[in-house]
Amino acid sequence: MKDLVKQFLDKGISRRKLTTGLTAAGMTAVAAKAMAQSLSSPTPQAAAAAPASVRDMKGTGGALFTQQLKAAGVEFIFFNPSTADAPIFDSLVNEPGIQLIKGVQEGAVVAMADGYARATGKLGVAIVANVGLPNALCQMVNSWKDQIPILLAAASVSQESVGREQFQEYEHIESMTQPITKWNWVAAATETIPETARRAIKYATTAPSGPVYLSFPENLLRTEGQGQIYDGALFNVPMTIRPDKADVERAARMLIEAKSPVLSFGDEVTLCKGEKELVELCELLGLPAAGGNGALGFWSKPFPTRHPLYIGGMLRQMRFPQNVDVHINLGWKHGEIYMPGVKQISIRRDPASIARNAPVDLPMIADIRLATIDLIDAIKSLATKERLKQIADERTARVRDYTSEQAKLLQKIATDHANGSAIRMERLGVELEQWLDKDAIYVCDVDSGKRMDPFMAFGGDDKRYIGTGPNILGWGMAAGLGVKLANPDKQVLSVVGDGSFLFSGPQPLWSLSRYQAPTTSIVLNNKSYNNERNRIWMSGGTQFKAGRDMTCYLGSPDVDYAMVAKAFGVDGEGVKDASQIKDALARAKKANMDGKPYLLDVNIQRDGVGAASAWHPEYSIANKRTRKV
Repeated sequence: MKDLVKQFLDKGISRRKLTTGLTAAGMTAVAAKAMAQSLSSPTPQAAAAAPASVRDMKGTGGALFTQQLKAAGVEFIFFNPSTADAPIFDSLVNEPGIQLIKGVQEGAVVAMADGYARATGKLGVAIVANVGLPNALCQMVNSWKDQIPILLAAASVSQESVGREQFQEYEHIESMTQPITKWNWVAAATETIPETARRAIKYATTAPSGPVYLSFPENLLRTEGQGQIYDGALFNVPMTIRPDKADVERAARMLIEAKSPVLSFGDEVTLCKGEKELVELCELLGLPAAGGNGALGFWSKPFPTRHPLYIGGMLRQMRFPQNVDVHINLGWKHGEIYMPGVKQISIRRDPASIARNAPVDLPMIADIRLATIDLIDAIKSLATKERLKQIADERTARVRDYTSEQAKLLQKIATDHANGSAIRMERLGVELEQWLDKDAIYVCDVDSGKRMDPFMAFGGDDKRYIGTGPNILGWGMAAGLGVKLANPDKQVLSVVGDGSFLFSGPQPLWSLSRYQAPTTSIVLNNKSYNNERNRIWMSGGTQFKAGRDMTCYLGSPDVDYAMVAKAFGVDGEGVKDASQIKDALARAKKANMDGKPYLLDVNIQRDGVGAASAWHPEYSIANKRTRKV
């Protein structure tokens, strides 16, 4: 399907062939027609109908690029500079409409753009040096897996130098981006740069969205040319596709008649802004709602985690409800779980991954919000208010019995960990719940730290949760800056592990300090890739039997992350005892209120298999010297 759309945008196939191909790939005729229409360039008639929205411009390739970005609504460019892309930044000297946000390493630049895009739903734009592209790609895996709209651009060597092994040149640079982009392209002429940019923006933002890559030869950026600049409204057509009416009615009947249904939800609910409708659907039929519950594979929490219908994670064998007979999945990539004898309904906006790993009885490709609205309407049309109330009351009562017991269990766990000097995840989660504003944004980049999630309230009227599905480390602090940029008036907390901090290095601290981003960053410092060790040792291999952690210990050296932060002008402190948490958080909030970033190095207790051991394979190069110089 990706190749079909690329061929169409490259004018390799007609709109009719695109529609036929999409239908053959599994899309409904209505959905295929809508996608083809949304991908089509504006006709001359459409452009003539809005003459103020299309303008001719003469300028360097760099100026043509930035003016097309501005016309598309781009307000921020995240970047790390190179000599070749200077014409892009020259064009912004007297351009107040776009703000530059600098990062000092390409991975941090992409993570900033990604965090901004997740927080806003808008396109994140990143520009990096072509030789630094491999650094950027690691973080772009997060964007690719979670379908986040990112435009990554780089200036490549001049066209006349291609193939001559010039300084820092490596051939076919764009090819390395192909596995993790929806589209990649090398601009062919200065005059076509605005068109190329429009195409990239369209590709990145068209659902299912995702990252794209553009390469601009240096000579094209320097050369002057004539091009057309379009307002974004002329080439950004939302993919708000409604599902087939007959399929919706069939799904509605299945849910009404089910004896023990369950609903799972995923990040596409967030991308489609369907959170309110999701809750309405569950309440209408008393559907137990299963989502992330701290597991990997989710980057948002679109259903309120304190809602009585929220039951936690979706599993192949559910503890509750038992004897599931109908499972409906709304927008979760991994939500098509094979359960023998269970009828599966799956509504997704991504045709490429629906029914990919498990059989689905009723698949639908649609915008999640619109599909949920249609499903609610169909349910109301197929049963009386009295019957629906009876169904909802009976189911809700059963779910409440379960979730209230779960809430009591969490409360007991929190109480059991409320005392003592050791800082456990559960204790910190409770402290953060009390400290965070109700509308705060919690940015999570830590595997073991997800154990804090159940002790905090997310979704609905509570805090917003932003993480990454694939959990590519090194994202969190830089992403927190992007999130804060989009929400300057809201409290933003970035939580990273010591491993994640070391992945990214201190580079995000430079940007947090430069742009006076009043966020709080917490480093969960347990001197270990704790979850990795637990997973490795639980397999019962040789490391477990020998009691030797060959790979995961991060102590020796014991890094003082607060001291590292201070080197970049970011105040912070170490927290080594549970009694210090509350006061440290108060100082962090005070710094944020004063417009300053703050970092807390929290000595979190190691736990799990082999946690007590600090053994690691030691080696000293100094001791191997045969002479000292």
